[in-house]
Amino acid sequence: MDTRNTPPVNDQTVCINTTIGDLIEAITDIALQAGKTEEEGYKLASFTIEKLLRDKRRKEMMEA
Repeated sequence: MDTRNTPPVNDQTVCINTTIGDLIEAITDIALQAGKTEEEGYKLASFTIEKLLRDKRRKEMMEA
């Protein structure tokens, strides 16, 4: 899916208090269900977690 031409998402965010371990577990569970194989599921989880961290870091750098 090409998201480059879609309008930006509302800037309002919802904060959920959780641990990083619980977040990784939830992402991994969803990715394993979405992947065709276990290996693909773990790759999806890895890409998702990397993107979350990269986007967070980029936002922090822009605010500084």
